[in-house]
Amino acid sequence: METRVKLLREKRRMDLERQLRPYRRARTNPRPVEGWLRAMRLAMGIPSERIARVMDFTPKMVFQTERAEQKETISLGHLGRMARALECDLVYGLVPWQRSLEDRAMELVEQELWRKRYSKKQRTEIRN
Repeated sequence: METRVKLLREKRRMDLERQLRPYRRARTNPRPVEGWLRAMRLAMGIPSERIARVMDFTPKMVFQTERAEQKETISLGHLGRMARALECDLVYGLVPWQRSLEDRAMELVEQELWRKRYSKKQRTEIRN
């Protein structure tokens, strides 16, 4: 039973590691200085008035929302609504800072091997 749980956990870890690959690559591209919302709106040539109409906002509120994203004070829900108004998808993910999940899993395996080796050695010494 314990082996089955370990196999399922390993499969989930490998699936998650595969899903993280694009996010790891995306992390190397910095966010535009003006923020993603304004950069996308300007690049797509969408006037703030159109976004305001879709979101039932005033144009001033569109600019305030863009500034909130730029200052990192926007809520995830609000960011998603603005993305939809821009006819974009919001892609959200978390990426470990330094090491991959695979590296962390190997570290745990090594710890387990050392623990087993040490406890086996200790049992042998006790018997002798």
